[in-house]
Amino acid sequence: MNKSHITKVWLLSLFILGTISLSLYVTSSSASAQADQAAEQANNNSGSEQSAEAMTTYKPAYPTARADSMNSLTVGTDKHLYKPGENVSIEGSILTSVLADLGDINFVVLEVTDNKGHIVAEDESDFDSDGMFEMNFTLPEDSELGAHTVKTTVEADAELLGTLDASIQAQLSKSVKFAVVSPVAFAVKAEDKDFEVNVASNSSEVRDFAFEQAEKKIEFKVEGEAGTRGVAQVTLPKELLAGEMTVSIDGRVIAEDSNDVIVTSDKATEMTLEINYPHSEHTIEIVGTSVVPEFPISMLVMVGALGSVVAAITIAGRSKFANRT
Repeated sequence: MNKSHITKVWLLSLFILGTISLSLYVTSSSASAQADQAAEQANNNSGSEQSAEAMTTYKPAYPTARADSMNSLTVGTDKHLYKPGENVSIEGSILTSVLADLGDINFVVLEVTDNKGHIVAEDESDFDSDGMFEMNFTLPEDSELGAHTVKTTVEADAELLGTLDASIQAQLSKSVKFAVVSPVAFAVKAEDKDFEVNVASNSSEVRDFAFEQAEKKIEFKVEGEAGTRGVAQVTLPKELLAGEMTVSIDGRVIAEDSNDVIVTSDKATEMTLEINYPHSEHTIEIVGTSVVPEFPISMLVMVGALGSVVAAITIAGRSKFANRT
């Protein structure tokens, strides 16, 4: 094959390579524009609406426990784990029949203490016509880490309280606990990009964190004192792991209608899942349906096509040269 023919082959190759580069640039620009549009749309969404990058059918909140004949007073927090500086929302209810018996002068006293017994917040709240009450406060940035207790006590006229059954009187003071934990950032490198997955947990150990790109999942182990309640909040960058998210504990998929997993936050760039489990040792997996973009398949196809064209032209040139000789 003469020099002129070789030159033509490489000129054609460069033309095809330039076409591939232009195509990839256009594709990349289009994908980037779509991602920016999706992010902007997600930012405009409010509350627990899900973005285009990640989806899950897990609940956006725990169900509110309503008072009944077995529990005259209920109290709960919107999450089971908080980070220092976050807002805590407390909500509860009293049985409306008991509320009627207490007359007009009644309210609930809420007191929040940390694990050292220091008062973090305290307030009073009136009941509405349905017997509901609520309280909101912000944790200090230097909050003590560990278990916090919300104590709720109904205050009313002593004479009216005395008319209630002893069993009901005993129920007019309730407590609930939540954890305050600082998150741990686990570094993940994928496709030459650096990511952080934040895990906050009241478990005594969070270890063996791993990101499995081929399996589109992250996993880690938790361990704590048996008989206690464990909770972990996992914040995932959507660029790293997205699609339909599913949580498994020890290989058991958590049902979408379960209260063991809720979505505490769904932002344009990340999603936070709160996962509950009884303490011992567990392996937690979060699986998506898409991961950080790998080497584009379209590019592989084009490069393969380029190789085929070059090979075909080279073989044709050799054949022509052989025929001439």
